[in-house]
Amino acid sequence: MSPPDPTQDGRPKLRVDPDVAWLGMPDEADLPEDIRGLFGRAREKLGHVPNVFRLLALRPEHLRRWRALYDELMRGESGLTLAQREMIAVVVSIENRCPY
Repeated sequence: MSPPDPTQDGRPKLRVDPDVAWLGMPDEADLPEDIRGLFGRAREKLGHVPNVFRLLALRPEHLRRWRALYDELMRGESGLTLAQREMIAVVVSIENRCPY
């Protein structure tokens, strides 16, 4: 399946990435500055950009909202430490057989 044609509605134009099935992935240079920054921080910390970031970047506002939810869950007001929250996330991911 071919990737969608570039749109005129503000969404980034897409390119085909042979490692990700048939989804066209946004060219990083065409993404908004804040999303490129998020990709850069992930690359520095993890050595790569997680596919979930790339997928959600198809609609940059979705990535922003997902990131805001993540930040609230991991850093928002709570009786749990960051380490405890991360451990809960690891256990849930293992139980769901999810590498993230």
